[in-house]
Amino acid sequence: MTTKPDTQAERLSAFVDGELDLQSHLALEREAAGDESLRLRIEDLRRLRQSIREGATYHAAPPDLQASLARLAPERSVAARASSHAGVGRTAAAAVSRWLAWRPLAASFALVALVLVSADVTWLRGRAQERLAEDVVASHVRASLGQHVVDIASSDHHTVKPWLSARLDFSPPVTELSLPGSTFLGGRVDYLDGRPVAALVYRQGPHLVTSFVWPATGEEADPVFGHERGFETAHWLRGGMNHWVVSDLNRNEFRIVVDAIRQQEAAR
Repeated sequence: MTTKPDTQAERLSAFVDGELDLQSHLALEREAAGDESLRLRIEDLRRLRQSIREGATYHAAPPDLQASLARLAPERSVAARASSHAGVGRTAAAAVSRWLAWRPLAASFALVALVLVSADVTWLRGRAQERLAEDVVASHVRASLGQHVVDIASSDHHTVKPWLSARLDFSPPVTELSLPGSTFLGGRVDYLDGRPVAALVYRQGPHLVTSFVWPATGEEADPVFGHERGFETAHWLRGGMNHWVVSDLNRNEFRIVVDAIRQQEAAR
C-alpha cells in the first residue's frame, strides 16, 4: 500500500525528531538507504531542525524589567496618605486605593508570564536532551546490528586517536579500560547533535559499550544516568568535551564502566 503524503511527512518529522520507536526508526533508516529521494528529504529536515536549534535564542529577563516588577509591589500607605491630605476627599482616596489594588494583580500576571517562559525554555532543553539520548541509542543499536561497529579496528589508543583526529575537527580523548573482561575494539566517526562525533567502542564481556565524544561549551558536569529503550545511558561534560555512553549492560556494571572511562580520562 502506498503511504499517503501527509502520513509520510509526519513519519519523517517524527524520525528526524527522534519520536519513532526503535523498530520503526531502524526500518525507516533501511528504507532511506535504498531511496535517494527519501534520503534527501530526511537531510533537508535535519538541516531545517539544526538551523532552528542554532538560530533560536533564549533570554533571561533584563535587569531593568526585573527592577520594574519589583517596584510594582503595593504601597497601600500611599492611599492612606492621600486620604489624610487636606486637599483630597474620600472619593479620590478610594480611587487611589482601587488603582493600587490592580498593581499587584498586574505584577502577578507579569511574574506568571516570566515563570511560563522559563518553564518553556527548561522543557525545550529537556526535550532536546531526550531526543539526543534517543539518537545515541539508535546509533549504538544500528552499529551493533550491522557490520559497521568500528572504522578503525585497534586496541591501541595510539593508533585510534590520530586516525580519528585526522577525520574530525577536534582531537578526542581515547582511553583503554583497565577492567576485567574489557576489550577496546577501536573507533568510528558517527553523527550526533548535528555534527560529526567520535565513537569509541568497547566490549565488556558479551556486551558492546559505545562512548560518544565531541566538543562542548559550558561548565563541567557530573554524569547524569538514564534508561532509554532498554539501554543504560550516561552523559557529562568534562575538559571541554561532551560525553555520552550507552550499553545494554545492567545498571551496576554500566556505572562501573562509566567510572572507569572517567578515571582513565582524568589520568591523562
